[in-house]
Amino acid sequence: MRRLSALIVAAACASLMLSPAELLAGDSESEMDDHENGAPFFGEAKDVSSLRPLAAVRVKVTAQGGWPIFINTNDEGRFKLRGLGKTINPDTVEVACAKQGYRTLEVMRRRMSRREDAAVEIECLLEPEK
Repeated sequence: MRRLSALIVAAACASLMLSPAELLAGDSESEMDDHENGAPFFGEAKDVSSLRPLAAVRVKVTAQGGWPIFINTNDEGRFKLRGLGKTINPDTVEVACAKQGYRTLEVMRRRMSRREDAAVEIECLLEPEK
């Protein structure tokens, strides 16, 4: 009985290793690889004085003439939005960051390349209100 169990486990492991399908754990996909819905937006929010990441920062992303989309940063201060559509020009998208008890100093953006659907990196710098 023990030998049969070992054979079953070995066969299962071998079939997974030989499987042509990709096995992905978690969110291993790169921000720059997802262009199905237009240019993805990703980034982080930081406390400017310590450069530590800020969790629960509300990021507001608004395409020109569209409704705003709100997303919160995670515990590591990061966020990701897969895209707003292929017809949306990423240069016309407005991004704002807010957190209670903090004031936004700057929202920086960088395109990863010159392609129309290139990912846009956002960095929000906030400081505690005085």
